[in-house]
Amino acid sequence: MTLIEKFKSDVQRAIKHNRADNNGRYDAAKACEYIQNLFVRNCIVSDGIGRAMAFYWRDTYIDRSADFASEPSEENIEKLCGILSFLNGADEGEEVLSDSDLQELSDAINDEADTMPLEQLQNLMGKLVERGAL
Repeated sequence: MTLIEKFKSDVQRAIKHNRADNNGRYDAAKACEYIQNLFVRNCIVSDGIGRAMAFYWRDTYIDRSADFASEPSEENIEKLCGILSFLNGADEGEEVLSDSDLQELSDAINDEADTMPLEQLQNLMGKLVERGAL
């Protein structure tokens, strides 16, 4: 099982436990907050980038959803997995990332560039160039 597969499994388990712990009533806000924290813990780049991208995901895909009570949807879980894959260099599931996702990644990476190891920064910037985001 890859890191991304494990992360996705952990997200799905968190959703299941949220429902079970609340007598069958799902609390999307609590579940998404837990998932954001899980994302930051699994992100191998700086915590600043992890937090920024978790906030971006929540703000862009969850909080603006027409059906917030059912979030995160499978599509939005895949989006978060794609972001984690990109940041962790896993190269799986990144095709779900839009141009605006890549731009947000670029901005977050640039904001933390001076605190990142050079090799990690080069790898991420190279991926952004490959995807045409720079």
